[in-house]
Amino acid sequence: MKKEMRWRFGMVLFFSIVLMSCQEEERELIDPTIDDAIPIDSRLANIMKNVVTHDGSFDDIIDKGNCYSINLPYTIHVNEQEKIISQLEDYNQLSLSDHILIEFPITITRHDYEELFIENQQQLDRLAATCLTTDDDIECVDFVYPFRFVTFNPDTNIFNTVEAIHDTQVFGFMEDLEDNTVVAIKYPIQLLVYNNQNMDATHNEELLATILEFAKSCDENDE
Repeated sequence: MKKEMRWRFGMVLFFSIVLMSCQEEERELIDPTIDDAIPIDSRLANIMKNVVTHDGSFDDIIDKGNCYSINLPYTIHVNEQEKIISQLEDYNQLSLSDHILIEFPITITRHDYEELFIENQQQLDRLAATCLTTDDDIECVDFVYPFRFVTFNPDTNIFNTVEAIHDTQVFGFMEDLEDNTVVAIKYPIQLLVYNNQNMDATHNEELLATILEFAKSCDENDE
């Protein structure tokens, strides 16, 4: 009960006072409405994580797993010819009919940006078997950086602003949020959708609706 009362008090405080940053360049008024709070277990929070989840499907022609990708550069043997994969364009030179062998060891990046050292093909095959046929990552929508989160911890009465600059950072930020932390986006923000069009979002409902509208608008690599 006390924890719930502290959380409610924090919500009221969070949405009723003016937040001023200690840093000179961040001294601007932040006045979010109560609708701007993003519950950690909400649909919007989950959808945002899907947008920033690492997409590992672009190199499936080699590693056969859409929930991770092989870190560049690395060496493969294509039809018994050695080839170094050093950039994304190198995948366009491969076809499904090619006989491809990976030169181990390699390092891979999982959907949650964890890096793993893989020593042989058997280890990679076991990892590939854990991937779902269709994963949850949203490849047709990207956040335009930077944008900012505003957080408030009712236990410590501490406000904070977090500048988001990369998918990796946003994924980790949302994964590490504590249950009692109140978080909101400092609107407006922009989304880059599949046709290279920028879409503005000015509140949570608009952000969720825009992501859902374009989430399946492109041919995702793992479908």
